[in-house]
Amino acid sequence: MSVASDGAMASIGKSARRRAIVFCVVFFPAAAASLVYVFTRPPEYRAVARLQISPASVVTQPADARDTPTVATDAKSFLTEVQTLTSRPLLQDVLDRLKSDGGLPDLGPDPVASVQQMLHVEPIGGTQIVQLAAVGPQPEFEPRLVNTVARVYRQHVADAYKSLAASTTGEVGDEIRALDKEVAAKRQAVNAFRDRYDIVSMEHKENDVLADIEGLSESYTDANEKLAKAQGHLQALRSSIAAGRAVFRAKDDPTLADLQQRVSAAREQWHDLQRRFTPNYLAMDADAKSLRARLDNLEDQLKAQHGAGERAALAQAQEDVSSAQAEVERLRKNVADNQKQAQEFATHLNEYKTMREDLDHLEGMHRAALDRLAKLQASERERAPHAELLEVAAPSNEPWRPDYRLDALIAVGGSLGLGLFAAWFADFIAGPAPLPAAVVQHQHSWAPGLLARETPPPELLSAPEIGLLPTSQRPPRELADREIGALVAATTEDARPAVVGLLMGLTAEELAALRWDQIDLPDRMIRLDGEGARTVPLAEPLLGLLAMRRRQQPEAEGTVLRRADGGPLATDEIGRLVLFGAYDAALDQPHEVTAQALRYTYLSFLLRQGVRAADIGRIAGPIPQQELLAYMQLHSPAARRPIDEIERVLPALRERAESGTG
Repeated sequence: MSVASDGAMASIGKSARRRAIVFCVVFFPAAAASLVYVFTRPPEYRAVARLQISPASVVTQPADARDTPTVATDAKSFLTEVQTLTSRPLLQDVLDRLKSDGGLPDLGPDPVASVQQMLHVEPIGGTQIVQLAAVGPQPEFEPRLVNTVARVYRQHVADAYKSLAASTTGEVGDEIRALDKEVAAKRQAVNAFRDRYDIVSMEHKENDVLADIEGLSESYTDANEKLAKAQGHLQALRSSIAAGRAVFRAKDDPTLADLQQRVSAAREQWHDLQRRFTPNYLAMDADAKSLRARLDNLEDQLKAQHGAGERAALAQAQEDVSSAQAEVERLRKNVADNQKQAQEFATHLNEYKTMREDLDHLEGMHRAALDRLAKLQASERERAPHAELLEVAAPSNEPWRPDYRLDALIAVGGSLGLGLFAAWFADFIAGPAPLPAAVVQHQHSWAPGLLARETPPPELLSAPEIGLLPTSQRPPRELADREIGALVAATTEDARPAVVGLLMGLTAEELAALRWDQIDLPDRMIRLDGEGARTVPLAEPLLGLLAMRRRQQPEAEGTVLRRADGGPLATDEIGRLVLFGAYDAALDQPHEVTAQALRYTYLSFLLRQGVRAADIGRIAGPIPQQELLAYMQLHSPAARRPIDEIERVLPALRERAESGTG
């Protein structure tokens, strides 16, 4: 044991010396070079001034010329003014003024470009304040430069606005004068046209020609209506005469009325005689014969008078029709004679309307221009831009950059990190020093069978080192959460309880021998017997899978997992179901996904939570001693936790159960 310890100490001392040498070789040159770079940089000074810029307001002409123009400030105008602060023409004026005042340093072949690089303009959000800063190696020149830029800019703004205001007012005045001439010429042309064609007004009734033609049209319409009425009356008379109806009333003809009275009186006397005497007596009585002869004569006169009245009414109706037709023809001729004249006058009237509309448009433009000019003159002071220097730039005694102290600390810290990385990288390249065999055997004497050939437990090796071990020494594959979800989803409905059971602490032997009488679905318990006798709580998704299988096989007895022919499922067949699911899920290296790999995944999950060693068998059943010793290498270094605080369901299974896809 002492010899092995001496060898180990010698190996550790050699590694420490190697790390120290590599650290010093890297740290000191890096620190020296970085510190030289930090302290050899020239200092730069910064001068800052604050300037409030209110750009010139813009007069906005409304769409309706009768509305008052509005004055507003455009946000883009402010940004334009900010760019003007570092424009070449302005900086050229600044340099000329500084040169005339004396003390202008050497700024190279292009002084304006040099000054543009020194100046920085930063608008302050939500305000019209601009921070103007200059950065350079001369602490006295930068404040003078910033303050001169502010003064020159204020003068530039005032001069530019005066020129712009004069130009704008002159343009509007020229527009008004041009509109005056156009309005006068257009008004003269409109008056001349109206006098030439005797246009009194644009209203039709106020012009004689259109009024006459309108009166003739109304008379012509009335005459057509009278003609239609006369023709209808004549047709009605003819129809009544043909049907034997009276065409006029008796009160309209006195003779006819007298005859009707006399006939009526004679008829009453005759009817009275007929009631009093027999027909033979009436035929022999002279008075009766005389009364009958007088009645026949009166009836003949009545018929003659009716015929004369009908002929007179028909003649009168025909005369009315002829008179109405003559009136219609006369008015038609008059309307035709005046139609051409009316059309020519209407054409001239439309031309007059168009000319009048053009004149109104020009007059509206003239009034709008006058309003715009008045607004410009009234708001000249309101629209004027303002540039106020809120804070004057002052000389700085301390350099603005670089910060030598901070940069030196960063340089030393970076060099220190680089040295530590170099020492670690040297150890990584050299590889770990091999330990004596006696040391390895003494440290791991509790698992000699697993740690033959003096190798550490496979769980403590990296992935490349595990790949170099013999197959017999490699641990089973541990599945990631993504692989677990894909495996459960890809397995068939018959194989899914076996896969989920392996991932929840049951062994393949226990699953193959599991009977329905061991499962208590209402109490959510599985009572296992035999060597690993224990009570396993039923949780999702295994609870749902067993409940669904029970609903499908309510009368089934014996083992839960069965083959297609109804026989019990063997232990090796469970391994094949797991392998088939791994291939169907397209997992990487599916041949490594075995029942042992699923159990290894579950036990690793428990051990990393810090489960107590005495509680492992209560959850996952009996584990061989050598296998348990190897598993304990995965045990969490945290304090041991009681079984009630251990989560028994893998996160991937819990997610599937919560999403309802178990």
